[in-house]
Amino acid sequence: MQVCKIFIETCHYIIPMSEALEVGKVYVCKVKKLLQHGIIVQIDETDTEGFIHISELSKRWVRDVKDIAKENDTVICKLTRLEPQSIELSIKRITDNEKRQALKEWSLNNRLNKLIESNYPKNSAEIINNIKKTFGSLYEFYTEISKNKSALEAVKLSQQANTALLDFVEKTRKKIVLKTELTVQCTSEDGIDAIKKFLLFPYIDDKSHYTLSYIKAPKYSLVVDAGDTKKTLSENKKILDAMDKKAKEFGVSLKYKEVKG
Repeated sequence: MQVCKIFIETCHYIIPMSEALEVGKVYVCKVKKLLQHGIIVQIDETDTEGFIHISELSKRWVRDVKDIAKENDTVICKLTRLEPQSIELSIKRITDNEKRQALKEWSLNNRLNKLIESNYPKNSAEIINNIKKTFGSLYEFYTEISKNKSALEAVKLSQQANTALLDFVEKTRKKIVLKTELTVQCTSEDGIDAIKKFLLFPYIDDKSHYTLSYIKAPKYSLVVDAGDTKKTLSENKKILDAMDKKAKEFGVSLKYKEVKG
């Protein structure tokens, strides 16, 4: 442990301000160097390197880092410590769901990169940076297009590129289930009854397409699954629009936010 401590304290990983790294977030990384007590990895799409201690390489005991990784391997890591001179990550703290989601996003990002590069061979980097600036990431761009193709209007691309992107989305997206966290409150004397009536109101004809469940006062969960992606998006919008109108009628306040994942 002392060797590891000395290594971490003497390595200087300067974090570029443009890289919004977050503790607890999952990243795809490439193994750059094997050490006696761990490995050095480069976080995907950044110039930032981090350290994974041997004890964080696997849920089982690791005798030799070579048993787990080799240079240029792609690994899924969770950022556990973020300081100007110490970036630490972990492989063993990743859940199976987090790993699957990270690989899905990474794969889609790479494919979108190639698609944009093929349509804009001279200025693809500029186009990609503009998309990331507008949407946060290529994956978020993909997600927004999946919900509403008008999201393409936020990034001015050629008709050919738009057609290629929409075709890509149509071929790769799966049926989606939309989840929304509702905050419903009422300060009147009959507030509890008002909230119950608001939540039990039939917002669309087929109530089997959505469920409302209690989380913890004043929060509730709305899950919309109409079977077909396009219909799910339509039904979700219809429900939320109707709730906005009915909130005033029932005398309740309503706030909501989409739950991702």
